[in-house]
Amino acid sequence: MKMLFTFLALFVISSPSTSQEFPQWGLPEGVKARLGKGAASQIQYSPDGTWLAVGTDIGTWIYDTTTHRVNALIAVHAGYVRSLTYSPDGSALAIGSLDKTIRLWNSATGEHLLTLEGHTAGVINTTFSQDGATLSSVGYDNTIRLWDTVKGVQKSSLKLPSQSDQMYWGAGRVFSPDNSILAVWNHENNINLWGTSTGRNLRTLEGHTEHVTSVAFSPDGSMLASGSWGDSVRLWSATTGDCLRQLEDGANKLKCVEFSPDGNILACGYSDNSARLWDVATGALLRTLRGHTGWVTDIAFSPDGATIVCASDDATIRFWKTATGAHLGTLIGHMRPVHSIAFSPDGGTLASGSRSNPVRLWDAMTGMYKQSLGLEFSGTSSLAFSSDGRTLASGSDYHSVELWNVRTGKRLQTLLNDDGSDHSIAFSPDGSTLASWNGEAIIHLWNANKGVILRTLQWDASETNQNVYRPARSTLAFSPDGGMLAGGSLDTTIRLWDVETGAHQRTLKGHTADITSVAFSPNGDMLASGSGDHTARIWNIATEECRWVLEGHTWHVTTVAFSPDGNTVASGSSDSDIRIWDSTTGVHQRTLKGHNSTVTSLSFSPDGSTLGSGSYDGTVLLWDLSN
Repeated sequence: MKMLFTFLALFVISSPSTSQEFPQWGLPEGVKARLGKGAASQIQYSPDGTWLAVGTDIGTWIYDTTTHRVNALIAVHAGYVRSLTYSPDGSALAIGSLDKTIRLWNSATGEHLLTLEGHTAGVINTTFSQDGATLSSVGYDNTIRLWDTVKGVQKSSLKLPSQSDQMYWGAGRVFSPDNSILAVWNHENNINLWGTSTGRNLRTLEGHTEHVTSVAFSPDGSMLASGSWGDSVRLWSATTGDCLRQLEDGANKLKCVEFSPDGNILACGYSDNSARLWDVATGALLRTLRGHTGWVTDIAFSPDGATIVCASDDATIRFWKTATGAHLGTLIGHMRPVHSIAFSPDGGTLASGSRSNPVRLWDAMTGMYKQSLGLEFSGTSSLAFSSDGRTLASGSDYHSVELWNVRTGKRLQTLLNDDGSDHSIAFSPDGSTLASWNGEAIIHLWNANKGVILRTLQWDASETNQNVYRPARSTLAFSPDGGMLAGGSLDTTIRLWDVETGAHQRTLKGHTADITSVAFSPNGDMLASGSGDHTARIWNIATEECRWVLEGHTWHVTTVAFSPDGNTVASGSSDSDIRIWDSTTGVHQRTLKGHNSTVTSLSFSPDGSTLGSGSYDGTVLLWDLSN
């Protein structure tokens, strides 16, 4: 019988949704819509194959594998989900997170059963014993812990020896099916196998020539598969450590490996946007699955092996028929980190950009997805609408600025830079000029209609240091009258130029770390800035004096924005908070909490009633500021 999720209020708070693809469940207080579902990091079938759990940066989504419709959101962890494990009988789902906890949920009712606490760093792998009474976990604290899943208490803890302390996010750990072996690897070339009962290094698998990215045990535990960043996939004997076979796949970077339930097929996800299925016994390539437009980052087989699911950097999860490679369906909405957002001048559309997804357009009123600009992910780092809303500019990490027709979604033109990547862009108020900063000491001013460079603005190398050549994503802003351009950089200063002549007019000094964002007030008298020194500042442009230092964030201030009436400044930070300030007094008014990671971009709607925020957690939140 298919399990039914009848979620309790504390589990998922449900609200009416106009879009099945982007249901508005579990919204933070003060948020009226969420765009996107967070970056998918883990996928796991339930034992009976009826549900697919998708772990993301904001929680775990549960999908019906027959209809491909989302059924629920488990959004309680304070950190990214890094491990999903169903109990053998499917009655419980264990979720491990970077918040250092493991939470167990009743799969039939959605009831929260237990929270297992003890790890001192994020939990990255969990597995149940065959009877479901014990859960094994391993974390970035390099401890293996065994838990009693009935009483919710820790049974034992084992610290791995110091030589396996690989305390960075590139490290990986995975248990063998019987929990007796833990495979540990990092961005070096070797894989260490540890006994989970003794903590002894059983053997080291050597042979890869570039760093290992993924390891998987065969269902019977007799073999391991491993992939690396640049050489072949390898199959190993778990008993002897011998390399049994190499699967030659060219020079593509490998992201993930997974065995089929019967152990006969190995699926691998690659940087060329494909997944490939290999015959384990012969090493023959069976078929290649193509359709993704981004790297394939995770793979799961259905319990009967008939279906394979691939998660990708292109924000989709695709179902395929294992035997034929036929595409069965697609889940959309799992965006990678959002780097920039922008409201259209009429407030009806919000654009979001990511370094791993196409630029996406959303209905700013309902939160419904409208369309993507471009088929391939574009590496977008900055967005700006023209004043008439007809054109959207996107700054790219690939030496170019793209101009898009918002109505048709077609690319109008590409503005190329041969000397660097465009991290920051800004339209002049009349839409005729586009400024782009290419990561070097030059800012280009373009004729937005003809696509030609009007003039360049040069940083004065005698006044600064070489760090100036690395701008942040939102460090260009035109004054409201279009006569002045502001730019901030890693040298802690903000420069102001005359747009007509290109002359440097003044320099604002006071921050003690890199400038991450600048924004003019609507009347042009003030400038807000954010910095890596954990502060935002409000400047009097005429006097070059700092009027207010806005303190309270506990980490880098990454983005700032003025409200349309100029009375409010919003600041976002790497501490994941958004702070609202009175721009006339510098007084902190309130803090908006809802993102699980760095807030990268802020944009007010034209009427000031809504604040949009983009984040590394793969979502855009629309905050109701009308109350």
